[in-house]
Amino acid sequence: MVITVKCSAAQWSLLDPAEGVAEAFNTGAAAFDAAVGRASAHHRRTGQGAIVRVEALGNSVDAVHFEALAIASGPVIGLNPAPVA
Repeated sequence: MVITVKCSAAQWSLLDPAEGVAEAFNTGAAAFDAAVGRASAHHRRTGQGAIVRVEALGNSVDAVHFEALAIASGPVIGLNPAPVA
């Protein structure tokens, strides 16, 4: 999932593909904080990767990455639990 924080004509907005509509913010900082919170929540809820992208002045940068969680496909072997005292 890519959540985009965008500045267009001095107006900051957050574009969340899950919501489908742009949400306006007074500042870029407020939009960015909201985007990071949503990306983090999506990552925690689904285990999937999420990116916060910032677009301004005709440029863009992927500012925050939450990597997808790797799931082991088989049993974990070779672990030795610590002895109980």
